[in-house]
Amino acid sequence: MLQSAGLPSIRRRVTRTLLLVTLLWSVLVTALVRQVVRHEVDELMTQGLHESAEMLHGMLALMRQPGLEQALAGPHAGHGEHLVWQIVAARTGEVVGRSQQAPERALLPDAQAQPRHTPDGAWHVVTVPLQGDLQHFLLVAQSEAERAEARADVMTYALIAALLLGVLVSTLLSVLLHREFEPLTRLSRAVAGYDPLRPATLPGVPTRTELLPIAQAIRDLGGRLAQRITSERAFTAHAAHALRTPLAGIDAQLAIALREAPEPLRPRLGRCRAAATRLSQVMQALLTMFRSGGEPRRQTVRVSELLAPLAFAEVRIDIDLDQPLDADPDLLSAVLFNLLDNAQRHQASRVVLTATRADGLQRLRLHDDGQGCPTERLEQLRAALEHQEYDSGGVLKGLGLILADLVARAHGGQIELPAVDRGFCVELSWPG
Repeated sequence: MLQSAGLPSIRRRVTRTLLLVTLLWSVLVTALVRQVVRHEVDELMTQGLHESAEMLHGMLALMRQPGLEQALAGPHAGHGEHLVWQIVAARTGEVVGRSQQAPERALLPDAQAQPRHTPDGAWHVVTVPLQGDLQHFLLVAQSEAERAEARADVMTYALIAALLLGVLVSTLLSVLLHREFEPLTRLSRAVAGYDPLRPATLPGVPTRTELLPIAQAIRDLGGRLAQRITSERAFTAHAAHALRTPLAGIDAQLAIALREAPEPLRPRLGRCRAAATRLSQVMQALLTMFRSGGEPRRQTVRVSELLAPLAFAEVRIDIDLDQPLDADPDLLSAVLFNLLDNAQRHQASRVVLTATRADGLQRLRLHDDGQGCPTERLEQLRAALEHQEYDSGGVLKGLGLILADLVARAHGGQIELPAVDRGFCVELSWPG
C-alpha cells in the first residue's frame, strides 16, 4: 500500500504559497507606503507650517501696534500645541514673543526662505520676515518627534490595513481552493472504493474538465482488469477440471500397479506415485493461489493438521510450538509443502516448525539443517523478495519462496529470511 507520510500535499503547498505571497505583498506594500508616507506626510506637514506661518504673519500685521513685544510676551492659557512660534530680533537673536510651549531661546538666529531643521534636529522650522519690520522675523516650528509620530501612525495603520486585507484575501483564496480541490478529493475516495468486478462502485463523471481524462483512464483500466479476471476465472475452472482428473487417474493406476507389481519394482513405483502426488499438490497450490477473488479464506488452523496429508519420507518434521493460526488452510498447506520440498532437495534431514501468536502478529517459522545459503546469496534473495522479482532470470529459483511470499502478502504480511548458524530459515508473519 502506498504511504502518504513524507509526501508533499498540493493543498498544503498552495496554502503555504498563498501565505508567503500575502506576507511578501504586505511587506512590499508597507515599504512602498513608508516611502510615500515619508515624502507626502513631510510635504503636507511642511506645507502646514508655511500656511500657519502665513496666517500668524497676517494676524500679527493686523495687531501690530506700539508695545507689541510686551503684549505678545504675556502668558497664554494652557493647552497642547502641535506648532510653536517665536518672534525673534534679527540683530540680537533674542525672542521677543513666543507661544506657551515654545523654547525661550531662538530656535534659529536668522530667517531664510526654505524650511530648515534646527542644529540639534529636534525641530522643523519655517521663518517669515515681518511685513514693515526689518528688525524682527516670525519663526514657526514643529517638533521632529511630532512629525515622526505622525509618520509612524500612518505607517502603522497602513501596515495593519495591508495585513488584514492580505489575511482576508488569503482566507478567501484558501476557501476557494478548498472548494476547487473537493472534486479531486471525491474522485480519490471513489477510486479507493472502486472494484472492477462491481459496476456499482464505478466512479461517477467528474465535475471538472481537468479530471475527465483521469476518470476515463480509471474506467478503461478497470474494464481491462475485470475482463482479465473473468478470463482467469474461466481458465482456472477449466484447468482444475482438466488436470485433476488425469492426475487422480494416474495415482489410482500407480496404486494398483504398486499392489500387483513384484517386490523389486515396488520402490520405483512408489517413487513414481510420490512424484505424481507432489505434482498434484503443486498444481492444486497454483490453482488455489490464482483462484478468483484473491482474498484468503481464513480459518483457525494448526500446523499439525496441515502436515497430516503431506508425506516426506526423507526428512523428519518436528513441531516446536503449534499455536492456532488464523489463515487460509489451502494456501498455507501449499506453502508448507513447497518449503518442505525445498528443504528435502537441499539435503535437510530435519525441519523444525514453530507457529506462534504474539503482539498482534502470527508467525510461522521453518528452520532446516540442510546446506544453507551463503550470506551474499541470502542478501540477494531478501532483495528479490522485497521487490517481488519473480522473473525466471532472477535469483529466486523454484516455486517455494515465491509462493510463500505471495501467500504472506495475500494475508497482509511479509516473509523474512533470518540469518541462522546452520541450514536455512524462512519466517512468515501476518497480522491477526
